[in-house]
Amino acid sequence: MLKLLSANRRRARGFTLIELLVVIAIIAVLIALLLPAVQQAREAARRSQCKNNLKQLGLAFHNYHDAFSNWPVYKVIHYNGSGASSATRGQVINAYGWGLGLLPQMDQATVYNLYDKNLPPWHPNNATAIATKLSTYVCPTTPRGNNSVTVNMTVAEATTVFGGSPSAAISYTGGASDYIYIEKSNSTYGGTAGTGAGYYQVNNRNEGPMGEFSTAVFQADPQVTNISDRIMTTTIRDVPDGLSNTFMLVEWAGRNTLYAAGGKPQKPITNVTTDSAYAQSLIGGGTWSDYFCSARANGSTFDGLVNPATGATVSGNCFINCNNDRNFGAGAYSFHTGGIQVLMADGSARFISQNISGVTWRSLISRDEGDPVGEF
Repeated sequence: MLKLLSANRRRARGFTLIELLVVIAIIAVLIALLLPAVQQAREAARRSQCKNNLKQLGLAFHNYHDAFSNWPVYKVIHYNGSGASSATRGQVINAYGWGLGLLPQMDQATVYNLYDKNLPPWHPNNATAIATKLSTYVCPTTPRGNNSVTVNMTVAEATTVFGGSPSAAISYTGGASDYIYIEKSNSTYGGTAGTGAGYYQVNNRNEGPMGEFSTAVFQADPQVTNISDRIMTTTIRDVPDGLSNTFMLVEWAGRNTLYAAGGKPQKPITNVTTDSAYAQSLIGGGTWSDYFCSARANGSTFDGLVNPATGATVSGNCFINCNNDRNFGAGAYSFHTGGIQVLMADGSARFISQNISGVTWRSLISRDEGDPVGEF
């Protein structure tokens, strides 16, 4: 009987503290080994989704071209009165970007029809339409909470941004977009990237496939009615450098917050438009309906802390040899490791290394310069 009780006590004996600690340590080591692999797998999936988004946008661009025989108008600003570029002609009554025009080609006709194209995105009548969150416009790697972006401008800020119009405070929240159109390279970028064959050719423009606002040939926008303004449209024929050698969209993620290398958000130092983070908060775009979903490449150091035109230190970062020349706000940027995703004008999506040559980067922006395109 005593032997049976003794055996039962031995069988009921639990783990010692040392044994538990050893087991916990082994589990911790296994988690530490597996976690990076899991994170890499998740990022690989997010990167694939980002590339797929751009491919869908590329298909929408070409469907639009098939329907209207031209690329979408990438930026529209209509003022009361005639003309498309002078704020002296009255209050802004309409301003939107390329993201709106693509909606019918992406099975989003319902959202498109909700939008009153005779009113700007910040008008209350357009609040429901622009608040729609569209996953195709968003890179899943971007650490944004709810895929919405809020823009607030005081009367003074709105008056400054729009050159005297609309002379009223602006506030709106829209569905986010992490992709942007680079309308052109500035002349300052020629020196930064290096001059070469084809740069600044006579009668050519160092601009992207959808052109530059208020230049070249103007035509009536087929999707806007009852407005007398004229806007530019371009076609596939206007891309003699080759569709596969010309950017259509690039990642410009996280707007309208300015991020430095390593995904660090930057706060304005001063509330003046020469402060990069402040300028980004006002004109950095960030919503698919925003007419600020375009920028100009101006060139900068890799960390983005030097303004190439003046050599002055600025308070933010751009990503790949580029900057927004509008008071040097943000530049092409992503939260992927080592580079960004881009959409080429032929509809293909590619990953571009952060080590790309400045000359190549600039060459890929222009549509008709005949400039040399290196490896990318």
